[in-house]
Amino acid sequence: MSSSPVQEPALATTKRKFDTLLDRLTAGASTTSLASSLGDNASTTSLSHPASKRYRLSDADAAMDSPRVVSGSERIQALKAQLFTPGKEGDRRVGAGLRLVGASKSPAATVTPRKPANFQPYSQDQFLERLKTFANVKKWTNKPDAIGEVEWAKRGWSCDLWNTVACKGGCEQRVAVRLRPKRKDANDKEIEMSEDLSVDIDESLVDKYNALIVDGHHEDCLWRKRGCQEDIYHIPIPSRVKSSAELFHRYRSFQSIANDLPILENLIYPDPRLGDILRRIPSSFFHPPGTDIAEEPPTSPTDIVAFLFAVFGWTGVSESKIALATCNHCFQRNGLWLCTDTRLKEMSQKLDVPIETLRLNLVESHREHCPWKNPDTQRNPTDGPIANMAGWQTQEFMLLGKRKERPRTNIESVDLGTEYSFPRGSMDSRPGSPSKDDRDDGLHEKWKKFKAKLRRTTSRKSLKSVKSVRSGKSGKSTVERESVGENDKEKNR
Repeated sequence: MSSSPVQEPALATTKRKFDTLLDRLTAGASTTSLASSLGDNASTTSLSHPASKRYRLSDADAAMDSPRVVSGSERIQALKAQLFTPGKEGDRRVGAGLRLVGASKSPAATVTPRKPANFQPYSQDQFLERLKTFANVKKWTNKPDAIGEVEWAKRGWSCDLWNTVACKGGCEQRVAVRLRPKRKDANDKEIEMSEDLSVDIDESLVDKYNALIVDGHHEDCLWRKRGCQEDIYHIPIPSRVKSSAELFHRYRSFQSIANDLPILENLIYPDPRLGDILRRIPSSFFHPPGTDIAEEPPTSPTDIVAFLFAVFGWTGVSESKIALATCNHCFQRNGLWLCTDTRLKEMSQKLDVPIETLRLNLVESHREHCPWKNPDTQRNPTDGPIANMAGWQTQEFMLLGKRKERPRTNIESVDLGTEYSFPRGSMDSRPGSPSKDDRDDGLHEKWKKFKAKLRRTTSRKSLKSVKSVRSGKSGKSTVERESVGENDKEKNR
């Protein structure tokens, strides 16, 4: 019985197709599922839909010609990105904005940090940020103190446009401050962003704008109800730890621009001289106990100049290779290249003025409202030794190690800040006493020694011992006066 020759080719063809599809599915070369691939290639589709069968076969052939390699893990990641990535504005996709528990945030899904609240009348940092917007002379011109930049910044205003303030981040109100008319050019046309400084300021306008510092805000704005506290501009120099760290920070900021610093002779500053200050600074200042500060006292000329700048509140910066000394409170900027010895001599000859008038004044270079220069804005405590001191005076006071004298209640009629008033007639009645001038000189020297001893004695025990000495001396003088009085009575008899 002969076998049918027709059956074998069909079986071989089907097996070859099956092996090919199995290899491709194992390698992940097709996105078609196993069931659909087998159904397409094994011709399991119903014969009643020949057109559909031809379309699906042609689609499978196209897939075989240009396979799309997509692994299962990539398909899962694509679904995650589609379902759980926050959609754009107006996208109402289901699952938008959701994130799998434990999954890391993508850069696109990072939440933008919230801006700090606009109304923080206690924040000096925000006050200084608003005040800094007035530092540009191209946007803000000098105003009377009643409507100066400090008063506007205390009430939440920032400089927005030319002589225009705005409550940014708050009620968004704006006030244009116009005190003088604009200047005119040769053609009698007004020059934009200019002021005719020859015109006097009307005092009624100053009062009007002073009222607008508060009333210019919207009725619902919190800045209309309350402004910054009066001492918001105060530099906490009496805090020794903080002020010392800030001083060293300013001092180190000049190290990168040491080659651009002027010489010491071209700087003007009030007494005492820096050499006296450095000699009187306690050694513990550069190595305070309990801190990681380890600075060496300035010895080189550039270090001495850098330390002098730092004492008077200046910080060194370099912008576009230009060395500047800036103030972080009034935001004044001084170009150090203007203070070089060569330029000062050149300008002195060109302008025919003494070179002393061109040197950099470390105090006067601050703006008038700066607490480093102005004791009213510094607002030191009024009940201590630093009352009515500007910032630079307070800094020197703290550097020299002076401390507030404690009240000495146990020692009467002793005031270390005034001259001592001696009791009348305590030594004039002694027979054979020296002349008045000699007695005054001797008592003055004794009192100097006594004051020096008082400064060294701070404990109660020492104070009590001093008091006992004083009481013994006063008792002795009383006995002497009584004995002298008895001798006078006997002589009269």
